[in-house]
Amino acid sequence: MAEPFDFPHPIFVGGVGRSGTHPMGHLVAADPRYTWVRTETRFHASSGGLPDLYRDETTMSEFLAQMRGRWWKRGHRQHQGLQRIIDREDFDAALAAFERDYEADRVAASRRLVKALLDPSAERKGTPAWVEITGEVVEEAPFLLELFPRAKFINMVRDGRAVVAGTLRKADLTDDPMRALHKWRDMVQAAADAIADVPADRVLTIFLDDFTAFDREGTFERLVEFLELDDPAPMRVYFDNEISSERAHVGKWRERMAPQDARMIDRRYRRLVKRMHRKGIEWAPEPRPEERAPKLLGR
Repeated sequence: MAEPFDFPHPIFVGGVGRSGTHPMGHLVAADPRYTWVRTETRFHASSGGLPDLYRDETTMSEFLAQMRGRWWKRGHRQHQGLQRIIDREDFDAALAAFERDYEADRVAASRRLVKALLDPSAERKGTPAWVEITGEVVEEAPFLLELFPRAKFINMVRDGRAVVAGTLRKADLTDDPMRALHKWRDMVQAAADAIADVPADRVLTIFLDDFTAFDREGTFERLVEFLELDDPAPMRVYFDNEISSERAHVGKWRERMAPQDARMIDRRYRRLVKRMHRKGIEWAPEPRPEERAPKLLGR
């Protein structure tokens, strides 16, 4: 029997780390229709997960090992992972059903697995749907739309220099600024490739600096329209009280990096954005007009 696809439909929020995915997830969950899934579940979008299994780029045994390993319990103190949202007995039962049914209908089995693990979060809160945050969900939007044809995706994007600055300040990420910038570039490119294969009304790209500082009202209205909200008041309260340029450290990226790193990243970033714009990725954020370009060495 085919499953109905009318509302409720899930909302997936993705983007490079430090791009505002978590504030956006909490904001969407301020609407009474949605519950925030309180961990990045990852298995449905990250490398080695459901999309790779579907494309035969990983095996069932490898996928299940990751489900029972790093996606069940992860983080510096092992407090994150699927363990936060489902008990072990229900988790094991969901995996057993998935493994049993997968080859008969890969899409239906994958859909049932996601719902078995994520739906209880909404059910406990008494909401009809959920919003989930995993960085790579936009990159895997074509696959996820096969599972949830009415799903919507919010693509959070941020000035790559600010992403680098935020990444360098996280102990569990990297201390190499160029590596952080290259990750930003690769994820933006992958998201752009995926968006090209998704209906325009299913993806909303939001620039964090506009959202928090430079175009708050316009960006909020775009979000309300995208989510088809009849009453944006609950989200409005959260937006006014919790979303701010100060919390997002807008314009503070230079202060959050060593001066030599800031100069290097600034030069590389400006060239990178120009190349992206030439390739049609117009939403890659360029430096604001009032910013001065760095002087070249030797001048």
